[in-house]
Amino acid sequence: MMTSILLAGTWDSRPNTVGTLYRSEDGGGFVPAEGIPLNTGVQSITPHPARPGTLYAATHHGLFRSVDNGLSFAKLAVPTQPGEHFWSLAIHPDNPDTMLAGCGPIGVYKTIDGGESWRRVGSREAMNERLDMSNGAFFKHSRIMSLAYDPSDPTKIYGAVETSGFIVSDDGGETWEDRSDGLMRLVDEDPSLRSKINVADEYEGILDAHAVRLSQDRPGVVFYACRMGLFSTADAGRSWRNHDIRRFADFSYTRDMRIAANDPPTMYLALSIASRSDSGALYRSDDLGESLRRADMPVTATSTIMGMGASVTSSDKVVYVTRGGQVHWSEDGAASWSALQLPADAGDAYCAAII
Repeated sequence: MMTSILLAGTWDSRPNTVGTLYRSEDGGGFVPAEGIPLNTGVQSITPHPARPGTLYAATHHGLFRSVDNGLSFAKLAVPTQPGEHFWSLAIHPDNPDTMLAGCGPIGVYKTIDGGESWRRVGSREAMNERLDMSNGAFFKHSRIMSLAYDPSDPTKIYGAVETSGFIVSDDGGETWEDRSDGLMRLVDEDPSLRSKINVADEYEGILDAHAVRLSQDRPGVVFYACRMGLFSTADAGRSWRNHDIRRFADFSYTRDMRIAANDPPTMYLALSIASRSDSGALYRSDDLGESLRRADMPVTATSTIMGMGASVTSSDKVVYVTRGGQVHWSEDGAASWSALQLPADAGDAYCAAII
């Protein structure tokens, strides 16, 4: 019997569309959650692994918290600067009150009291862009799409920054260092990794970062997903390995990536043709990227998969959302799938969660 709660976040990216967080319970239709404006962009949804019922939404209008499984949300008091949008949130693996939130322009905020108070860390101003974004065709500044604590040493934290690559903190998030040189060397060595869309720089593709994750199965190894595929580093970004996922998959544009809870060798990758396309697929690896297999048959994505979620308590639950509002989920480790559609007036969908 289906008992999952599904959540999906949208952005009012087109006229007369809704940008908010939608919720579905027990297979019912999606309805907007209370407390999040209908004209915002919800970029990530993060269930708390140690506090059942608590989850966080990172949005263009700030950070929001729910303590009732996403029925309602309240805005948190974060001392943001004008023009900042939140895109990501990470929770300390050992201290449930400590969290980091990433935004765009590039910046990081930290709480040590469960979200009651926040302070900016790393820099009082926006961190430096790796590329010149001033003439960007689609957006003018980078944003932190993903943050991840190292479970074997939580003083080390890693970030994926869209069009600015890979950042590292060795002191619990207080200071940050760009560690993208090794990624750029891969481009120098392999011309097939050259890609430029938003700015006139062929390093853009490898720096178009979307997710970083770590698994307890490979202590110290960071997995990095970007426009060009899946990569990993065992030395905090000084050198990188290309997993060459086109050996197994029809697509290499990797928008999101998750490690299954309680099953650390299992990884899911949300793959598509490009940021805007007419197809995509979810792939599963049972050996952390050494091999991949299509995992979402028989459902079919008819637009780019923009975000996915894996349950923080169950290894069996996984969900993804397409830009066009398809929500596909599994409760049995991707053996079977169900499908729902967001309301017709929903804006582009960017993130999903399953609890």
